[in-house]
Formats: sequence, C-alpha cells, structure tokens
Amino acid sequence: MIYKKRTMPNELKALISLDKRLPNNHAKKHAVLKNLLICQAGYNGELEYDAHIIEFTPDYPHAILHDLYLQHDGAYFQIDSLLITPSSITIVEVKNHKDKTVIKANPTQFIRVFQNGDRKPMRNPYTEIDRKIHLLKNWLDKRSIQIPIDGILTFAHTNELAIEHPSPEMKTMFTYEAPAHFRSLPVNEHILDGHAVHNLALALLEHHKEYNPFPLANLYDINPADIAPGVICPTCDQPGMQWGREKWNCQSCGHTGKTEHHQTVQDWFMLIKPQMTNREFRYFTQLNNRNVARGLLGKSGLQLIGERKAAHYVLMKDKSPTP
Repeated sequence: MIYKKRTMPNELKALISLDKRLPNNHAKKHAVLKNLLICQAGYNGELEYDAHIIEFTPDYPHAILHDLYLQHDGAYFQIDSLLITPSSITIVEVKNHKDKTVIKANPTQFIRVFQNGDRKPMRNPYTEIDRKIHLLKNWLDKRSIQIPIDGILTFAHTNELAIEHPSPEMKTMFTYEAPAHFRSLPVNEHILDGHAVHNLALALLEHHKEYNPFPLANLYDINPADIAPGVICPTCDQPGMQWGREKWNCQSCGHTGKTEHHQTVQDWFMLIKPQMTNREFRYFTQLNNRNVARGLLGKSGLQLIGERKAAHYVLMKDKSPTP
C-alpha cells in the first residue's frame, strides 16, 4: 500500500518560477537553468520508478512511502522511496542519467561517459545510501524498532550500465527491475505484523518535513529587484496580466480568471521573502488599488499579522495559496 505519493519538489517549483522571472542576460541565469534541468531530470526519474512500483502487490502487509525527508539528532536525510515489509526495510535511491554509467570497485567509483566521449566522476551513491541506512536505523532505534535495513540503487534510463568486477557492494538495477527484485525478497520472519507496519508508516508520515529552500533569492545570491514582477498568464505563460472588472485579464491571449494572482503570491514567498505587505503585493502583481489588493490578499490563503503600518501577511502552516 502506498502511504505517501510523490509530489513535485518545492525546489523544482521555485526554480521553474525563478527561471520565468529572471532575465535571460542575468549573471545567475545559467546556474538557475542548470539546476532546474538537474532537478527536473531527477523528479522525472523518480516518477518513472513510481510507475513501475505499482506492479508490486504482495499478499503480505507492506508500506511504500515516496520522497521522505526526515531528521535525526540534527541530521536531515531524504529518501527517494522506502519499502516496509514484515521482515525488512529497503531504501531506494533513484538516478536518472541519460549517459553511460561505469561503476568500478576497489575503490568504488562512478563515472558518467557522455556521448562525445568525455568522462566525469560522480559522487558515490552507495555512500549516500549507507548514510541514509545509518540515520534511519538510529531513527528506528530511538523508537525501539529493530529490523534489517537494506538499500538498492536504481537507474531510470535503460542506457548502458557497465559494472566492472568485482561486483559492487549494493544491489544496482534499472527501475523496471525493482518490482521483480522486491518479489524475490524472502519474507520469513515477521518482525512487524500488519498493525506494526501500518503504525510505522504513519509515524514516518508524521515526522516527514517538506524540504524548504526558500527564498531562492538568498540561496542564489540574487538581488530581489532583478526578479521580474507581474501576474503570469497560466495559458500563454506571458507576464503582465491586468486586473479589471473583478478579474485578471491577459492582453496576449485573452485568458481571464479571478485567482491568477495566487501563483504570483507563491512566487513571492518562494523567491523573495517569507512575508508580504500590501505594498509589496501591489508591486509584485503590478496592481495599483490598495483596497482591491487587501481584498485579494484576504482570499489568498494567507495569515494577516499586525495592524496598520506593521500589517503583513505570511503563509499559513497548513494552507497555501492554490496555484
């Protein structure tokens, strides 16, 4: 049973918005676009894994949780996917490389070989998985849960994967092979019964924390003034929608709507800072009327803090503006 489905990462959402609002000639444009493509590729690879893992439907109790972000003793760790069975737990690391990958041993090395023949060393994913196994084990020990934890490395693309002998210390496969691998796992000793599997999955969900890289202007050392304001049309992707007759109007394609500013509000919090005043809302939406701005802000899923000149809005912890 899938207890946690995968959603688009916050970092990817923010990078998409930043890329739209950053001029093409900006000094940080290349770095933003590069990280956007990397983040998008990683997310696509994880979705590819998710599409295959739905084939895994054993007759014993199990739990699948995608994209977990946990903390233990001040250390944070992210798990692409987690499988809990009565006998064991498996951490899944998903990579999405379109190029040939060479895996060497003694010492373990990962090398990407590009189509032009260039070779580039990669960070060792086995080390990443070992760290996550260690931290998850400590997380479980703190809750008096002792169960074997294993890890597998999967590749979303079925391009050439060269594993040189001796064999690597961790199971490595393509994502489409994961369901068959899980079906081959022995489930003999039931350390966790169905109730325990369910409770553990719920506990992991409860302690999951969304990764928050905001605001990206700070992360990328970008002057907020360089980030273009304006309500972007969801139909034609053009900025500059204007408010009139109680709705937003796109001058480029004719699209109209009443909630198009919600994404603009999200962009502000993701890119610029964690609070917003009426004046800042008017600047970022290019809206002139203070009273109209107050009405729109009141319907944007925000919490008003303070009064008069000290008044500002923040995102509610359990509610965000709907794009």
